Amino acid sequence: MQTYHDDVIDFWANIFRACRLSTTGLDLETFLEAPSQHLERLGLSDAVEMLAGGHLPLLPEQAAVRREINARFPQPAAPQPSVAPAARAFLPPPAFLATAS
Repeated sequence: MQTYHDDVIDFWANIFRACRLSTTGLDLETFLEAPSQHLERLGLSDAVEMLAGGHLPLLPEQAAVRREINARFPQPAAPQPSVAPAARAFLPPPAFLATAS
């Protein structure tokens, strides 16, 4: 049996509870062995980001639907620009800002 630091257990236990992974038959001890792989397998790889952004992650059933939709309707990859665009403002600054003193 592997031992974990309390901070690691607390972090991943919060993810485990927020994702309601116990409803999938997964227990916390098994989850702690490879949390990222379990989240990826269940379609919840964005759970940490969602929680960090103040949102709850999808439920396991919702993640399964998302995987099914993504499998049926794959999205093409977004085109990547070959050269970074020059940084410029979309609009020039208003005239009153230039004359203010």
